[in-house]
Amino acid sequence: MFSSSLIRILKIGGSIQKDEKDYELILKKISKYTEEKDYSRHIVVTSAIKNVTNQLLEALQQPDKAVDIVSDIYDKHIRILSKLVDGREFEKAFKDLSKLADELYKIAWSIRVLDEVTPRVKDYFLSFGERLAVIVLSAYLSNNKMDSDKVLVPPLITDENYGEANILFEDSSKHLISILEEINKQVIVVPGFIGLTKQNKYTTIGRGGSDYTATVIGKLLNAREVRLITEVPGIMTADPKKISNTVTIPRLSLEEAIELSQLGAKRLHPRTFDPLFNSNMKVIIEGLYEEGNTVIEGFCTPNDLLKGIVAKDDLQLITIESTRIVGKIGSAAKITDEAKQANVNLVALSQPISETVIQLVINSSDSQRLINRLNQLDLITNIETKDVGAVSIVGCGLRNKEISTKVMNRASSFDPIFISRGLKGVSMTFIVDKRQTDDLAKELHEVVLEWSTK
Repeated sequence: MFSSSLIRILKIGGSIQKDEKDYELILKKISKYTEEKDYSRHIVVTSAIKNVTNQLLEALQQPDKAVDIVSDIYDKHIRILSKLVDGREFEKAFKDLSKLADELYKIAWSIRVLDEVTPRVKDYFLSFGERLAVIVLSAYLSNNKMDSDKVLVPPLITDENYGEANILFEDSSKHLISILEEINKQVIVVPGFIGLTKQNKYTTIGRGGSDYTATVIGKLLNAREVRLITEVPGIMTADPKKISNTVTIPRLSLEEAIELSQLGAKRLHPRTFDPLFNSNMKVIIEGLYEEGNTVIEGFCTPNDLLKGIVAKDDLQLITIESTRIVGKIGSAAKITDEAKQANVNLVALSQPISETVIQLVINSSDSQRLINRLNQLDLITNIETKDVGAVSIVGCGLRNKEISTKVMNRASSFDPIFISRGLKGVSMTFIVDKRQTDDLAKELHEVVLEWSTK
């Protein structure tokens, strides 16, 4: 009988699976954790090898190149495998890789001939990335005498919302336990990002879905700890590619972590931390190459002040002006419905109490599509557009008047177009002229550093 006690979940990111040196560090990391007596079993959730998902997406977008791209993906896995594994383990893994590659070639040929991809076919095609990665990682662990095995079947059951499938928790729990009852190994490698419908069709749960897979499995198995292992030592106070003096955030409350993931920090799946609600589980984000981590657990405490900033600059502000929308019930709903019909996500929106103006912030790439639809509405008299950026600051300390006033004062010199508050008051977002985005981000990051250690 399977027991979920003393289980730990380890997620291995795709960005740290690119060569034999990476795998040596991964082996060292997993070995360290399996030697700890506090946990008897480890579920290792893996993403696709670095750039493979992007290659699969490229094949779908360029059907005439699909077969060549699949050949490159297959060669990449065989090349890595040959450097990591030998003997009987190599033969087994080579056979498994070749079998999956044959399936992938068939789909690539059909895509090339038909020049058409349905959402279901797209998800099936993308599912090969994680499954191929499972084979390589599992073979490497076994080749190094680790008590391990693999599961190529997706560990989670989902609905049929292809591309952004929703997890069916009760069905997933039964499915996961039935799989684990059949495997009596210390380490079990499973694919992240992908799911399976009740009709055994492959689905995907969105980019960054391997993190979410790991935390969901942790929740279903009542695990005490989930470790997300990636290329950086935890979540940073800002994007280190844009701001030089960033540091690792040592702790995040659940509210702070959810806001940061929703805002796009570290490209986490927006629902990564949802499973922590009503559980005693904690998530630790750590680096493969250097020491350091971020621990996510519990709710806001008096010691939680300011934690980090997130900036986006590829946005556009659409300002809709009209006296015809004043006092008319449903006017705003008509405008937002046009965004829905155009498949445009509203990043932010604002309307003054006079009701004469509605402002929408959307991704720049969606702008013209939405404007074309809005121009067909009789109730709108004028539409203006402006390139903008959004800078969000996150921390439980924003509930404190002294801290929030400090933040507002520092941001005021940039003349924000509008300001909004996030979940439970732990974030504040400023919409500004695009040209000011980087400068405001640096300014607010300095505020974070000032208050993070007080």
